[in-house]
Amino acid sequence: MRLLVATASVAVLLAACGTVSSQPVASSPPPSSVNVLSAKVVPGVPYTTRGLSASDLSKDASLPDLTSMLSTWGYVEGAERTFQGQSRHLTFVVSRTLVFTGAAGAQAYVSFIHTNVVAYFGVVAESPLTAQGRSGWQITPSACACHMANPVEVGVVSSGATVSWLEINGPDATPALLVSLLDPSNTVPAA
Repeated sequence: MRLLVATASVAVLLAACGTVSSQPVASSPPPSSVNVLSAKVVPGVPYTTRGLSASDLSKDASLPDLTSMLSTWGYVEGAERTFQGQSRHLTFVVSRTLVFTGAAGAQAYVSFIHTNVVAYFGVVAESPLTAQGRSGWQITPSACACHMANPVEVGVVSSGATVSWLEINGPDATPALLVSLLDPSNTVPAA
């Protein structure tokens, strides 16, 4: 058991320090009705865009029954755009938009992230976040002990039936930049 935990810990540390898997990831096409961060906001950094099913979201944390909870909350669809590459500004960005059948489901998801933040991000600093009138949480995972590690900031907010999730990593990743990039005017249709 200790070997399994140690192996998992090493894998998490390597992932946090920028190691990229060479295995292709199967993905579904993104829904055109969902917006994600525009490529103009992270210029020069390559990106991929994919749809997110409840099953995809349940892989974010090792928590039992997450797929069924998403169904209970009325999860409809979502999209994710991931930017990753060399930059003097941001080197890794994950923009997600998740759509629920109503505001209660979106708020339940954001509250669930807050309640289970350690399962999602490990040791963190967390504080309430308001971005463009949307409320949620700002999450700052513990810094990686890797050489040349960059700061990471995550914001998860909801408005109506929609949740916006943004993770930024890079030399310029700050709470102020996180809030600025969460502005819906920075988004475009995922497809």
